[in-house]
Amino acid sequence: MRSLRLLLLVVSFLLGAYGWFLGRIPTGVADPQRQTDGIVVLTGGALRLDEAAILLADGRARRLLISGVSIDSKPEDIRGRLPALGDDLFRCCVDLGYQARNTIGNAGETAAWARANGMKSLRVVTAAYHMPRTLVELRRVLPEVEVVPHPVFPERVFDSGTLPPVTAPLEFAKYILALFRLRIATLDAETQAEAPLSPSEATARPESPP
Repeated sequence: MRSLRLLLLVVSFLLGAYGWFLGRIPTGVADPQRQTDGIVVLTGGALRLDEAAILLADGRARRLLISGVSIDSKPEDIRGRLPALGDDLFRCCVDLGYQARNTIGNAGETAAWARANGMKSLRVVTAAYHMPRTLVELRRVLPEVEVVPHPVFPERVFDSGTLPPVTAPLEFAKYILALFRLRIATLDAETQAEAPLSPSEATARPESPP
C-alpha cells in the first residue's frame, strides 16, 4: 500500500509538471512589433526561415543568424530559400551558423554570435512547442541578453490544435533536462561569485582609495 501511494504521488507530480509545461507553450507572438538588435532562427522547418526573413526585411533588427545550417548547404542554397530578402540584404546582414547540431548547440552558437556583435536584445524564431526549451538554454548561456520569443506554428504539428502524442512527452523530458542544466549553471555561477580571492588575485587587485 505504501508503494502504491508513492507511485500515485510520483504520477500526480509528473502529470502536474506536464500540464505546467504545456501551459508554457506560446499560442501567439506576444510582442510582434518589438525592435531588437538581432534575430536568430533555429533551423528545422521552412516556416521558421520564412518568418525570420520577413522580420529582417521589415527592419525589426540589423542582423539575422540562421543557426544549425547543414554543412552541405551553401550560402546560395540558403539564399534561394529566402525570397523575402534581396541579394544586398542577404549579403550584408545574414550570418550562417554551421556548428550547431541540437538546441544546446544552437544556444552556444547564438551566444557567441550575439556577444561578437555587441547585441543586447534578440528575437528568437522557432516552433512554438520548441520555444520553452530554447529560452531555457539561451538563459543558461546568455543571461545578459534580453530574448524576445517569436514562435511559429507548423501545421503538421498543430493541425489538431495540440501536440502529437510522441512530440509532447519527448519535448517535456528535454525541457526538464534543460531546467536541470540551467540550475546547475546558476549554482556554479553563485559559487564562483562567493569564492574568496586567491592570494595572487588579491595582490593583483588594486586597493580602493581611502
